[in-house]
Amino acid sequence: MAVADILRNRNTNQLPSLERRDNRVGIYFLLPAVIVLIIIVAYPVIYSLVMSFHRWRPTDINRNFVGFDNFARVVTDSRFPQSIFNTFVYAIVGACFKVIIGMILALMMNREFKGRSIARVLLMLPWVIPVTASVTTWNWMFDGMYGIFNVLLMRLGVIDEYVNFLGIKGIALACVLIVGIWMGYPQMMMMLLAGLQSIPTEMYEAAKVEGAGPFTIFFRITIPSLANVLSMTILLSIIWTFNSFNVIWLMTRGGSGTHTMNTLAYEFSFVNMRYDLGAAMSVIILVFLAVFLFIYQRKQKED
Repeated sequence: MAVADILRNRNTNQLPSLERRDNRVGIYFLLPAVIVLIIIVAYPVIYSLVMSFHRWRPTDINRNFVGFDNFARVVTDSRFPQSIFNTFVYAIVGACFKVIIGMILALMMNREFKGRSIARVLLMLPWVIPVTASVTTWNWMFDGMYGIFNVLLMRLGVIDEYVNFLGIKGIALACVLIVGIWMGYPQMMMMLLAGLQSIPTEMYEAAKVEGAGPFTIFFRITIPSLANVLSMTILLSIIWTFNSFNVIWLMTRGGSGTHTMNTLAYEFSFVNMRYDLGAAMSVIILVFLAVFLFIYQRKQKED
């Protein structure tokens, strides 16, 4: 017994040292990733934060500290309120339509039918096609002279003269929103389809035996079973759409009242060459995103 106790105590004493060694090895493996994240994420964020409090132009050597003057200039810009409104409309309305369309298509793709694999591939094309190619095609379709929508509406007698869809305030934002939804619904469809396939088929079979109809099954089984997936999908879609830049800039460059916070920040920095104002706008965007990410983290912990 004494020998066994000695060996047990020796093994117990060795455990902390083994744990420390394992922790040290884990830190060594994580270190390259941490360094890369610091270089590509932390450094630009800190640099933008510093830039936002200074007068910073490419042609100006004197980069004086100006405090919150850059933020005041951004907030008082006539386009700032509209950019916030457009950003939230583009993010929230776009996310809702993406999830609704994604849910309908996911329910269809969850059924057995001939050619289902081909249908899934075709439905994923808007997400796979490069953004530039997609936007160029949509720009041609919305063209005020030769666009297919103008031609169809003229032949149907809906309009008497050609309409410049991307040049009219309100209509231009709706066109941009349509393109954003078209490009984003496939990802929502695949996320919801994965959730649908995780629901046991026995639940549906039992509901049918009890005489439940399609709507009852959808609202009593499908939606409750997908509650966590739906909430996470909507929140992620809002965050991703909130960060969207390419579609709006390539279609309208922020014109016709379509500026979002991202395109306005880009215009400040690379069109007006006011890096300080662009940095201030980026910090404001970061604050909004931090709120969304905080909600996302809270939701993850609850799930």
